Amino acid sequence: MAWVYRRYSRSRRLYALEAEAKQARRGLWADSNPIPPWDWRHGGKVSKPSPSPSTSFQCGVKRTCGEMTSCEEARFYLDRCGIKGLDRDRDGVPCEALCR
Repeated sequence: MAWVYRRYSRSRRLYALEAEAKQARRGLWADSNPIPPWDWRHGGKVSKPSPSPSTSFQCGVKRTCGEMTSCEEARFYLDRCGIKGLDRDRDGVPCEALCR
């Protein structure tokens, strides 16, 4: 049921466990739109919706704004994959050149 809290974790092992759980759709990853544990504990608010099923974005494939082709893709990698480097000024908007 691993979901790494990327703000504090630097453990590669935890990232690997999360990817394994996600791929196997175990625990909270069995849900089509899982709620991060830190949100669930504060009232279960639903995190931002994932892109439509027609997209082919996958966590672990891209890591920088230069690799993104759209704001939707950048938002997916920030929100769903936790690639915090896409939001350098921490305003919640990834890859400003694409999303502004």
